Amino acid sequence: MKSLSVSFTLGRACAVHSANISHNNRKFNAENVDPTRIASNIAYKQQYVEDAYNQLFGKALREYNAKQKKECRKIEDYYAHIVRGRREEPYYEAIVQFGDCHTAPSGTPDGDRVKEMLDEYMKSFQQRNPNLYVFNAVLHDDEASPHLHIDFIPFYSKGRKIGLSKGVSMRAALREMGFVPKNSSVNQLVMWEESERKFMEELLRRHGYEREDKDARYQHMTVDQYKSSQEAKRMTESLRASRSVSHYDDMGVLKMQLALSQHYAQVLEAQQESPYMSFFYADDTKQTFVQDELRRRGIPYRETENGFEAQKCYVDEIRKVEDNYRRPKRAARDVLRDDVDKALMQSKNFDEFLERLERLKYEVKRGKYIAVRPQFGANYIRLKSLGEFYSENALRNRIAMKHDYENNLKQHVEEAKRSKAPNYRVLQMMYFYTIAFSKGYMPVRKKNPRCVLTWKNDAHLDKLSVLDA
Repeated sequence: MKSLSVSFTLGRACAVHSANISHNNRKFNAENVDPTRIASNIAYKQQYVEDAYNQLFGKALREYNAKQKKECRKIEDYYAHIVRGRREEPYYEAIVQFGDCHTAPSGTPDGDRVKEMLDEYMKSFQQRNPNLYVFNAVLHDDEASPHLHIDFIPFYSKGRKIGLSKGVSMRAALREMGFVPKNSSVNQLVMWEESERKFMEELLRRHGYEREDKDARYQHMTVDQYKSSQEAKRMTESLRASRSVSHYDDMGVLKMQLALSQHYAQVLEAQQESPYMSFFYADDTKQTFVQDELRRRGIPYRETENGFEAQKCYVDEIRKVEDNYRRPKRAARDVLRDDVDKALMQSKNFDEFLERLERLKYEVKRGKYIAVRPQFGANYIRLKSLGEFYSENALRNRIAMKHDYENNLKQHVEEAKRSKAPNYRVLQMMYFYTIAFSKGYMPVRKKNPRCVLTWKNDAHLDKLSVLDA
């Protein structure tokens, strides 16, 4: 009996290189897409995430707003509220695959059988997971092997005492579906993923296959780890092939890329096997609160570039500390600064920048000084009063500097491609990131929260630039 592996990978909406619905729906094609096979893809559902939120939470939101006596407590857009709050992921994406490009490539009999299994899996996904609302689902048969992209919103309604009668939470949604955690290692997410893999294994048996027994250490491999291992294999094969010809320059580049890839794979493996667990918070105030409390309780930890690490035996106690944190109410001016920074970085010119502020429900007053009024605010706020980087001249200069950075980066990418430089992929990734953020496909996070947002103060680009150094 032939065997196939099963792959079930869960990604977050706000993680870099994770969910990309525009790519899933083929609004743009990557290099690994075969245009002649796009017609063989299957689109099960393609709903805008904002419309999905209105469908799921519209009634609960109206009931909540009707009970509020103060206008400032009302929520205008629940999706924007979740994205801005950063306490929960607005949605998740599952990538499902049987076999790989070697055992079940697209366009072969095994690939067609896999496509049937994926179709059967998808058609029963919503029934198995009633608290995971699917708003976008596509089967891709135009890449190396067939696979599914399922984007869903986790919601729950039981146990809601404050706020809306229905809320967003992966953990609570899985609990409501019956996945009760046994301990910190076997939590509801681990139990649910294993349940989905067991269903995939049943599908394999019904279609005359058995599950491939791979090395156990690959069972919970992350997307980054898998890509790194595959890249190392690809470059090793290319290096072997190059030894039979006299392209010494190409060999040097391949050796350098292989060394970098292997080093990255070793770092990822070391992180996975480490007795320490990493903690990272998008809210810097929360991170400061947790670290102060750990010091007070005498719990050892070590700081990292993006957060801190602590031994796994302290995880339960750290989770209790996190539960005690209460987010301080942000001042209107702080919220406005963040909105101005994001709108400016997504704009081509100053007029588009003001239009984006209006889309964010700000009332814009043009004159000698640009002033805006928040949706539920009583007074206008002059942008120049936010600080020296927010006057009209400063904002226009920031837009010009943004264009200069993007144009210079584009030139570097083209030069690296022509010269086959080893840093070409890193530069290309940096350039794609600027485009993806500008179009609203990806989130952004400041490297230094106290400074204004620029490409040089972007946390993701800063990490990539280290690889390019």
